[in-house]
Amino acid sequence: MKTIEVKFLYDGIIFSSQVLISEVSNSLNKFEFFVSFFNRYLISNFSDNYIFVLEDNKFKPVHTKDEKEVELIRTIQDAIIEISHVIKQKLLPS
Repeated sequence: MKTIEVKFLYDGIIFSSQVLISEVSNSLNKFEFFVSFFNRYLISNFSDNYIFVLEDNKFKPVHTKDEKEVELIRTIQDAIIEISHVIKQKLLPS
């Protein structure tokens, strides 16, 4: 597993989170991302962590409780996609 830092803008505030990345299958282009929050605001309003599965450059659906959580998840996933080149460099051998 590799760790990266992801910054994302949510509700007008820039947050930062550590993300653990696991490559599940190189042939399927499948990765798992374990996102943990250490910010009290995010933890008090949402889950303190999420697991996202990216397969063929698309995230699998995540169960959410409301529209604010959907927005948060979308924001984090967009930030992960934006740095996907860094993720592939860290995980895939050159």
